[in-house]
Amino acid sequence: MRLIPHRLTASQFVVLACWTLASPVVHAQAKPVWPQWDDFAARFMQADGRVVDITFDRKSTSEGQSYALFLALVANRRQQFDLILTWTSDNLADGQLGNRLPAWLWGLREDGSWGVKDQNAASDADLWIAYSLFEAARLWKSPGYARTAHQLLALIRSSEIADSGRAGPVLLPAPVGFKLDGDRYRIDPSYLPGFMFRYFAGIDPKGPWQSVWDAYIRMAPKVFSKGIAPDLYVVDAAGTVSPDSEREPSGSYDAIRVYLWAGMSGPTDAALITLLEPYGDLVRKRGTPPEKVNPVTGLAIVSDYSPIGYSGALLPFLHATGGKATLERQLERIRKDAANPAHAKVSNYFDQVLILFGKGWLDGHYRFDELGRLHPRWSSGPS
Repeated sequence: MRLIPHRLTASQFVVLACWTLASPVVHAQAKPVWPQWDDFAARFMQADGRVVDITFDRKSTSEGQSYALFLALVANRRQQFDLILTWTSDNLADGQLGNRLPAWLWGLREDGSWGVKDQNAASDADLWIAYSLFEAARLWKSPGYARTAHQLLALIRSSEIADSGRAGPVLLPAPVGFKLDGDRYRIDPSYLPGFMFRYFAGIDPKGPWQSVWDAYIRMAPKVFSKGIAPDLYVVDAAGTVSPDSEREPSGSYDAIRVYLWAGMSGPTDAALITLLEPYGDLVRKRGTPPEKVNPVTGLAIVSDYSPIGYSGALLPFLHATGGKATLERQLERIRKDAANPAHAKVSNYFDQVLILFGKGWLDGHYRFDELGRLHPRWSSGPS
């Protein structure tokens, strides 16, 4: 549940700079495994495990908590992992994570108190939390994590999977708000990492995971008809795929993750990567990824702005498509941004998450195998 531009206004800069100086941070105590994660945690994570989107009103989201869980696991930071998990359960699920899905949005409410602002869940965060718990149980040999993960998976099955009719089962972005009139469903393709659905199909073979993925891949040629990932698309009971009907079709802050997940998923997602190659061509011609693209026409929506996080997100995708020169250009752009003195004071949460995912993968901090299992650098397995 993103769908908002990630730019910083002058007033947000002032608030952010003041808060950053006073904010408690998590200090690394273990031997550094992934220094970039430690830097991110120091900037965006409080000592109690709350991940703060300091760019936008100091809010927290289930997305941010879920990504931090995964990244802390990749960095072998178990204490951080447990803090993030506890804060997520206590504040987003009323202390009952597993019995309840986490609320997606937490922040400053109209009455001046801090707490949940929207009880609706976000299925991508729910899936990432479950995945990270399952893999924490395996990698750290601690089965207690898996018990909560199984409970979450059951809730996702019952609340966030819908039978769309001829198209098959689909993953809804949330339990509420994405079933439209006329038996139509609004779908976010960035909520569907291929490696994750392969993994869940192995963990829960009687579940809908393989069928959801198969349905998605059947729809993919129509969803990505111009080689561009949309933020959202619509499918009806007859299996007809159409552009988003609730707002102007666009591929932007949600869609950029489609390329990221496909690039990281390996040869198993080769067909999906092939469908998306026109986006890589667009980036090559422009030099940097455009903020927004029209998925119906395949043309960039005119803007000079290119989020630095997009360059990070595209690294695995460009690696998979052989776009070496374009990849090197994005890496150089990331290096220059990190060296900018302003970066140490202010940086965008979502941009930095995308860079951690993309560059972390490219640098070999983690990989996924053909079954969707995580292999962090600190564990035995493929590098």
